[in-house]
Amino acid sequence: MPFTFAHPAIVLPLAKLSKHWVSITGLIVGSMTPDFEYFLRMRVKSIYSHTWPGLFWFDVPLGLCILIIYQFLIKDSLIEHLPTSLYSRFVGFKGTDKDYFKFQNLIVVLTSILIGTLSHILWDGFTHPTGYFVKLIPNLSSDLNLAGHNIAVYKIIQHVSTLIGLVVICVGVFSLKKSNKNNENSILIYWICIGFVACLTVIIGFVTGLKLYQYGDLIVCAVSGSFLGLFITSTAFKLKIRPIL
Repeated sequence: MPFTFAHPAIVLPLAKLSKHWVSITGLIVGSMTPDFEYFLRMRVKSIYSHTWPGLFWFDVPLGLCILIIYQFLIKDSLIEHLPTSLYSRFVGFKGTDKDYFKFQNLIVVLTSILIGTLSHILWDGFTHPTGYFVKLIPNLSSDLNLAGHNIAVYKIIQHVSTLIGLVVICVGVFSLKKSNKNNENSILIYWICIGFVACLTVIIGFVTGLKLYQYGDLIVCAVSGSFLGLFITSTAFKLKIRPIL
């Protein structure tokens, strides 16, 4: 599968549309939501999130939950603890409009989550061995010899598209207009707390049976721990609960 954080690249062009038509946050969250089944299970296993029925009854409700948690518990704390180079670009996004979840806006948010989720499943359709387009186009399952190694075409598409996606996102981020505000907050403790929870999650994973050679599950466990750390730390800082160090 393409790396989860590369998926928003495919929906970024829609950010140019009016906010009356799309929610950029909804698009971005939706584009990553199907992979959250991995993070909830803490291993590379998806039963519902990458299926067409699951798109509606699993992905969209989960995406809405993630978006609400992000908007009200994570966003402001995260932005306040970004390095200045990023803070100056994202500080304008702080705060949540009180009308954000009114009925008319909620329809836009849900539609945007659905579009983002659909983009994820379509992209994965070219890069999963069981993907729709991989099954439809036999050549995607054929092997190419690269430096003496036989690699499936869909696997090459997976890695190349991930790289392109990450580059597109980096370009998009650093193309954002900078404000003149510098981040005067102390950000070290915030990121230490997130790292601590992530490390603790991986340790618990090893204690409960995770093996070092299970690279996919190890990466998923680390990302799960990072998200958990982001949630716990951001919520604590929002409630002004500070660790004693």
